[in-house]
Amino acid sequence: MRKPKRLMWLGSALILGGAVVLAYYSYTRHEQAEVQRRAKEWLGKASVGHSSQPAPAPPVRRGDVVGEIEVPRLHLSVMIFEGDDARILERGAGHIPGTALPSSSGNVGIAAHRDTYFRPLRDIHPDDVIAVKTPAGTSRYAVTETEIVPPSDIGVLAPAYGRDLTLVTCYPFYYVGSAPKRFIVHARRIG
Repeated sequence: MRKPKRLMWLGSALILGGAVVLAYYSYTRHEQAEVQRRAKEWLGKASVGHSSQPAPAPPVRRGDVVGEIEVPRLHLSVMIFEGDDARILERGAGHIPGTALPSSSGNVGIAAHRDTYFRPLRDIHPDDVIAVKTPAGTSRYAVTETEIVPPSDIGVLAPAYGRDLTLVTCYPFYYVGSAPKRFIVHARRIG
């Protein structure tokens, strides 16, 4: 008689635990979608207000909306925030501090998680077009190469001829846990 009662409690606990995990996942996905929507709305308003006379850009602070990155062929579209810490990367893509800002010259570094926003990068090819929209306008880039490097290889973010945009995510894409490598996409500006 005791065994069925224990099994009933265990079954109830597992169902309750599953419901809690599902609720947390749903809340997190909703929060991410809402942050992306608000950031896209802000970027749309900031772009409409853009005049032909360039004004000095205010300093960018951690968490500020920097722009939006799109890879049309992969149906990838995600907002970019300033910073690359865990909280920023939960909300979208992050502009890597110390690299050039989008709409300026130099190597722009953008990172995102492989299991959320940058998962489509597993199918990226040379010559794919990447668009980065900012309040100053839209810049277009063509993918030149991809590479897999150890996490310690920060040389991929260094300025170099033809390296105008660098996307960074963890690798392998389907690895469970903290991935041992980084997947890098290099692109050059085409417009």
